[in-house]
Amino acid sequence: MAKSKPEPRKRANGLGTKPVKRGNSWSIQVTLGRRPDGKLDRRRVTGRTPEEAAQKARELQVAAAQGMLATHERTTVAEWLGIWLGGKATQSAPTYRLKLEAHAKHITQHLGSVELRKLRPGHVHTFLRFLESKGLAPSYRREVLSTLEAALERAMLLELIPRNPARPVKLEAAPVTRKVKAWDAPTVARFLEAARGYRLYPLLYLGFATGLRREELLGLRWKDVDLESRTLRVEQVLVPVGGSYHIGPPKTRASRRVIGFGPDVAAVLEAWKAKQGEERRILGNEWHDSGLVFASSTGHPLHPRNVNRDISQIIKTHNAKRGKELRKAMRGQPEEEVKRAIEVVMLPHLSPHMMRHTHATLLAQKTRQIELVSRRLGHSRPSVTLDIYRHVAAWELEEVALPLTELLTPSPRTLN
Repeated sequence: MAKSKPEPRKRANGLGTKPVKRGNSWSIQVTLGRRPDGKLDRRRVTGRTPEEAAQKARELQVAAAQGMLATHERTTVAEWLGIWLGGKATQSAPTYRLKLEAHAKHITQHLGSVELRKLRPGHVHTFLRFLESKGLAPSYRREVLSTLEAALERAMLLELIPRNPARPVKLEAAPVTRKVKAWDAPTVARFLEAARGYRLYPLLYLGFATGLRREELLGLRWKDVDLESRTLRVEQVLVPVGGSYHIGPPKTRASRRVIGFGPDVAAVLEAWKAKQGEERRILGNEWHDSGLVFASSTGHPLHPRNVNRDISQIIKTHNAKRGKELRKAMRGQPEEEVKRAIEVVMLPHLSPHMMRHTHATLLAQKTRQIELVSRRLGHSRPSVTLDIYRHVAAWELEEVALPLTELLTPSPRTLN
């Protein structure tokens, strides 16, 4: 009687499929339960020998049992960014969320289809080269990389990926010296004289006098201004969000500060408060009591673009008027002399942030106290202020240019 073949032994549950040779390697497929969509979570491991493949299969099962593996095996970078941004929606200011969404568009355009678990530093490096080819500034590319790194850091903390592939990728620091644009004192005086008849003249005056940011000026409330002690507190800001605006707290702790101002500013604000009170009286119940220092003629908050628009209009009107007057007064003189005379009285471009730079520059030159300027501007550290306005602090070089004989003298010398 022929001897029957022994029935093949059934593999124990959880060991995976039998090792299968594929080329020079062996592979085993392991089932690790079910995915959130209800489908079986099957994964494949490979090794140079059946034993090595089996060992990797066991390690995979242990990692799955300890919750160390991603359940969303095929989650793409674009899908994860959507999840991450959704979590940020209730935690961040609207302007910050808009910035993150803009960064995410760049990331998904190039890396969106890559599976999260398959993303490597090489992908990120290629992505940054792609951004560079689009002509984006190094500072902006660094912001986009920071956003990607933050999103992947969160994925790593949730154990969706074993490591952050964006962390090893660094952008080379550009050897560019930042130099701010600021007006000199005579130009500021000409501008304020030209702006005197405009509704936002008090805002512009206060901007040059205190160095407040545009959003801080527009968010300033009367209850935060003390005209008697001539101080104001920065407690909230008004920032643009699309076609609307958002009022909220300042971005950093250092931005919350108390700023003093002179009697000239107090006089401008007192006159403005009286005018606003007259507008409130005329409108009666139609007046919107926002409590803001710089509001519309009906009391509503001003959109930040109104400030830019008024500045442009003041400069355009002034330059056209002065140019016409000079040409009339210098009729018959050489055209080159006329042009040179016009250039002297013309007002150059001005942005709201340049008012802040102008205040800081004039104050630094007058006081030679960078720490004082830093506190007034609401910078986190004096080093930040010094990095921005180092070109202004030329006195530092003058003060240290001492003769050796004086350096060897025991008596100390106090620098300003």
